[in-house]
Amino acid sequence: MTEQALIVAAHGSHRNPDSATPTLEHADAIRERGCFDQVRAAFWKESPSFRSVVRTVDSETAYVVPLFVSEGYFVDRVLPREFGLGIEDVAGEPIEPELVYTEPVGTHPAMTDVIASRARRLLGDVAEETAALAVVGHGTERNPNSAEAVYDHVAALESRTDFAEVGALFMDEAPYVSEALDRFAAAEIAVVPLFVADGFHTRDEIPELLGITDDPQSGYPVPGEVDGRRIWYASAVGTDPLVPEVILERVAEAGADVDRDADRETAVRPDAAEAFLSWLDRARCEGDSRGREWGDLLVTGDGDAYELRHCADRDADRETLIERDPDTFRRFVRSDDEGRFRPFAGERSLPTGWVLPDLDSRELLGALAAVYPAAIEIWADDPEPVPFQEVAARQTGIYAGVADLSGAELRDLTTAVCGNCAKRREWDERADGDRLPDRSETGDPAGDGGTELPCREPCSFLVAAAREILEADHAGAQLSDHRDADVPPGDLPDPDNRYRVRYRRARGTLSTPD
Repeated sequence: MTEQALIVAAHGSHRNPDSATPTLEHADAIRERGCFDQVRAAFWKESPSFRSVVRTVDSETAYVVPLFVSEGYFVDRVLPREFGLGIEDVAGEPIEPELVYTEPVGTHPAMTDVIASRARRLLGDVAEETAALAVVGHGTERNPNSAEAVYDHVAALESRTDFAEVGALFMDEAPYVSEALDRFAAAEIAVVPLFVADGFHTRDEIPELLGITDDPQSGYPVPGEVDGRRIWYASAVGTDPLVPEVILERVAEAGADVDRDADRETAVRPDAAEAFLSWLDRARCEGDSRGREWGDLLVTGDGDAYELRHCADRDADRETLIERDPDTFRRFVRSDDEGRFRPFAGERSLPTGWVLPDLDSRELLGALAAVYPAAIEIWADDPEPVPFQEVAARQTGIYAGVADLSGAELRDLTTAVCGNCAKRREWDERADGDRLPDRSETGDPAGDGGTELPCREPCSFLVAAAREILEADHAGAQLSDHRDADVPPGDLPDPDNRYRVRYRRARGTLSTPD
């Protein structure tokens, strides 16, 4: 085993393609420092999950840093529970790491300096002494720590900076964002949202509440003028390039050596990588020139040079395909051919028409892990599958109701979602083997159940789809009878969403083609 690994744990999203971007970029920046043997990102709503990412490291110690702005539900309950399940999965195996949790990044005192630096860069030539600084938080009655983190930074900013005024604003509690002009007297107001990533709140809702845009689709000016005063609005503070340094400070406080020189990292756990490469090479040794299919990916070549492309482009001449850069491949495969965000890793919507030629084994494994995170490790370890009812039973908050999904509803939901997934579903409804339909029975023309790529437990997208279906049924929602191609695949609340339509077809309430 190696010495130390870093896991940056964040929320992620099925709907917002930029939710995971800061986490991935900060992980890349720390990876370049070379002080950890493995650097991984893990997500609640994307892949790899908190539970599965534990399989991807083989270090004695893995430091888990929550990329959240405050302590609360996810930091205090979800992360320990899910990572604990991951440790149970590998208990007693040589890859079992010791997990060391740090406090969240957003509460670190150094984040105060990040907020101040962001405001100063935003204001440019405007003198700090003439400007107000507003720190915006979400705020919620359910989690008082959310506001507490903002107020802690405001107090530190008041004592450590020369801004004319410093104060807090919130979306869901007083003082509200819409009261910014009443809260501050300065003619110049820098507004920095204490959020990890940019999304609907930071790009649309807060600018509207500030009055700097009437049309969310057109963006907002910087500065924006409201009643003769200028509002300088920043993007989410979690996107700042100084955040990796705060992450490193958190892990250093927890005992990590951030000054060491680690060996060159691999994207896949070494023993699993070796088993997978041997599996690839056996096809060539057995005279099979067609290569290996891995989900919707086709791998050809040998240990000297591999090629990766979409299975749909198997017979295409290389010259007709666009050559992609392995370093930017991860971002490329997050969207489909139409530019829509792919809401879960296995969705059969990978873009086509590209090729990654002449890859060495390290580059190949990195590309495969970018498309299907943690899949090679799960394939190599072949762990016991986790039934839906076990996953549903540990859901809390707004997802607690998914355990109420009936067997018939679950089977139709599985047909709708798993029938459009490149993975081989290995789990059933219950541990006693209550059987769900194989992909060959779902009517999906792309799925014959023969893929090597395993799905060991229900993914977070399926859980989210279960919640939306229960809410729609209980509310008696009026649903349309067609799929709107403009609706993002991850926008499950929209009745025209493709998975809502696929579910209604599985239920026999819709007969028009998808």
